[in-house]
Amino acid sequence: GFRQTPLSYHNLHERGAREWITSARVGLEERGPVLLFTGAAMQDPVEEEMRRKDEKPPVTVRIARQLALEHFGVRGPHWIDRIVRFGRLATRVVPLNSYDDKNFLFYGRNIVKFYNGVESSHPDFIDAQARAMERARGAGIVTNTPKLTKEGKDVAYIELEGGEGLPARRHAMRVLDFIPGKTLGDVEQSDTLVEEAGSLVGSLDACFRDFDHPGFHRTHLWDLRNSLKLRGFVEHVVGEKRRELAERVLRDFEEKVLQEEGNLRWSVVHNDANDQNILVDGGRVIGIVDWGDALRTWAVCNPAIAIAYLMLDKEKEDMLARAAAFLRGYRVGSGCELEESEIRVIRTLIVVRLACSAIMAAYSSSKEPENEYLTLTLDAGWEALEKFLAIAEQ
Repeated sequence: GFRQTPLSYHNLHERGAREWITSARVGLEERGPVLLFTGAAMQDPVEEEMRRKDEKPPVTVRIARQLALEHFGVRGPHWIDRIVRFGRLATRVVPLNSYDDKNFLFYGRNIVKFYNGVESSHPDFIDAQARAMERARGAGIVTNTPKLTKEGKDVAYIELEGGEGLPARRHAMRVLDFIPGKTLGDVEQSDTLVEEAGSLVGSLDACFRDFDHPGFHRTHLWDLRNSLKLRGFVEHVVGEKRRELAERVLRDFEEKVLQEEGNLRWSVVHNDANDQNILVDGGRVIGIVDWGDALRTWAVCNPAIAIAYLMLDKEKEDMLARAAAFLRGYRVGSGCELEESEIRVIRTLIVVRLACSAIMAAYSSSKEPENEYLTLTLDAGWEALEKFLAIAEQ
């Protein structure tokens, strides 16, 4: 089945959902007030990460269908088609698992996305994602295309009233085209595919080297530069051995990466090129989805993050081979070269991303124990950490 969406979703199936919405007051704005997403203006990234879970949009299938039709003109198939193809994806609206947002697959052709309250309060970041997708497509990289509203905008802002004492909140809503195919995580990862993934990420980095947007100047917990902020979440990790491992990784970051900080290049990066966001079709890597973590940071973070997820569920002897295949593609396929300072820190950044994923999965699982997507990399992440750290650093 399909597992590709703007936020790496899994398990496409209907779920019974409690009706949280008491009413929906809908309003449409182009972008709202302009907010520069700069570190000085932002709240603490730890606080914002906690708020994302509490401000997840309380949207049901019924409300999603109503709003998609009202603002984007997204209609279901003709009633005859519904009968002929009853039960198929082409006739259904399917809720998708996600990390912080609420997303639905509409009739097998569109993703309807409702942003969480934190991101929705920063319209410049919402706009930056659309501009990044546009930039990538202009470089020949397959990614989602936003559908325009009836007024010709690529985003709508709606106000939803939440239940259980939650105040009314303004949420961004976007409709994206669904790209058929599979993800790299759904197929056997041959060396050729891994090299192609490296070439894709390298091509992304190349096309964003001279690109910028104020919405990407933001402070985000998933930015590897902010890894020391993870210490506030280590208490949610189950097991003393794993907590000690997390602290070890953060000490390594402090001692080995921060001393190189002044030597590292900066760029806008995708920041989440994991194997559930890289698209495969016809046995070839074709594109990438999910721009929710994109920002301006150290350029080396992008290949480090991609390599980290390729380490999951691999034996020690395969880990370096995977990393080597990816970097071959990154360098040869796109012409991107790592500088000496980036080579010195990339191993530690790979380890930090594995730790970040596992630590935040532990925290998120404590908030949403029923969400299977949040535990996807939990055990695999810790196992990969232990195996990778057992390989001699040189």
